[in-house]
Amino acid sequence: MKKSLQKLLSVLFVLTGVLAFSACSSDDDGPKSYPVKVNLTFADTLSFDDASHVQLFVTSQIGTDTFDLASGTLDLILKQGTYSFSVKGKMKDEANAYLSGLKANVPVYGEVAVEVPVAKVLESTLIIKTIYNNCAKMGYLKDTFLEIVNNSDEVQYLDGVIIYAPAGGQSQENAWQANGCLDKYPVGQGAVVQFPGTGKEHPLLPGQSVIVANDAANHKELSGDEKCADLSNADWEIYLDYHAAEVDYPNTPNLKVLWSNNKYMFAFGLGLSARAYVLARLPEGMTGEAYAEDPENSMPTPGTTSTTKYMVFPAKYTLDAVDVWDPDNENPYPTFLPQDDKAGIPSGKMWSGTCERRKVSKVVNGRKYYQDTNNSAEDFLNKQPLVEQ
Repeated sequence: MKKSLQKLLSVLFVLTGVLAFSACSSDDDGPKSYPVKVNLTFADTLSFDDASHVQLFVTSQIGTDTFDLASGTLDLILKQGTYSFSVKGKMKDEANAYLSGLKANVPVYGEVAVEVPVAKVLESTLIIKTIYNNCAKMGYLKDTFLEIVNNSDEVQYLDGVIIYAPAGGQSQENAWQANGCLDKYPVGQGAVVQFPGTGKEHPLLPGQSVIVANDAANHKELSGDEKCADLSNADWEIYLDYHAAEVDYPNTPNLKVLWSNNKYMFAFGLGLSARAYVLARLPEGMTGEAYAEDPENSMPTPGTTSTTKYMVFPAKYTLDAVDVWDPDNENPYPTFLPQDDKAGIPSGKMWSGTCERRKVSKVVNGRKYYQDTNNSAEDFLNKQPLVEQ
C-alpha cells in the first residue's frame, strides 16, 4: 500500500512537471506583444482638425486592421513582426482633397514609437467624361448633355454634387479676375443644379458613368434629324421648372434647381461652342439650399454697375472643371486656377453633332480609366462621335 502511494505520487509529480514545462514553453516560444505608439506628423500648415473620417490601417503578413482616429496619436499593442502603417482621411472643406500617409516596413520587436508623415493629396474621383454641346441640327439646342464618370477605385456618391456653368471661353481675364477675385468662380447666366439625396442614396460604382440630359427625350424623333441624340434613356434630367417651355419627362429623375439669375434660359449651360462646366461639392453638413440662401454667396459683377447677381463658389469646392473654347478663339484666357484646369479644349464645329470626350489613360481588366491632369487641352479630344469608340 505504501509503495503504491509512493508510485502514484511520483507519477503525479512527473505529470505536474510536464504541464508546468509545457505552459512555460508556450509563453517562451510564442510571439510576444509590445506597446506601439503611432503619431501622425503633418506637412506644411495641416493639422488633424483639417480632416474628417481619418483612419489608420495597420498591415502585417496576417492581414490589415482598421482604426478610426479621434486624434493624431494612437496607442496599440501589437505582436512582434513587421508592419506598415497607412492613413487616409477627407479634407473637410476641399472637394477632391484627401489626407494621406504611409510608414512602411516597421519592425516591432520591442516598444516602438512610429511617426507616420501625412500630407494633402488631390484625387480624381467624380469627373466630367463627355460634353455634348455641338448640336446636330441647326438651331436645335435641346439635346445637349454631360456624362459624369467615377474615375476612382471606390464607390462615390452623387448625392449633393452641384453642377454649374461659368461663361468660360474667354479671350481675356473676366471682371472677377480683373478685380482680384481669383479663388471664387462665378456661375454663368442660367441655373445652378444639384443631385438630390442625403449622402448615400445615389452610389456610382468605380468606372460607372451617368448621363445628365437637358431633356431626357428621343431627340431624333423630336427634331426630325437622325443625327441628334436619343436621350430617352438618360440617367438624370435638368428640368428648369421656372421656364414655361420646359417639358418634364417623368421617366427620368430630375436634378434640383438651386438658383437661377436668368429665367429666360430654356436649357442648362447654353453657350453654343464655348462654355465652362464645373462639378462641385459643398463641405459636409452644408446643404445646397442653405448655401444658395446665404447672401454672401452671390454678388453682382465687380467693377460694373450691373445689378444682376451671380452665385460664386470657392475654387476649393471644385471636384472637376472643364473649359470649352470656341475653336476660332486665337487667344484664349484661362477661366480656372491651374489646379482646376490649366487650359481649355477647343470645341468642335457647331451643329456638327460631335462632343468633347476625355482621353482613356489606361485599361485594367476591361475597365477604362480616364486622363485627369487638370489640363483640358491635354485631357480631352474634340470632334468625337456621340457613341464612344
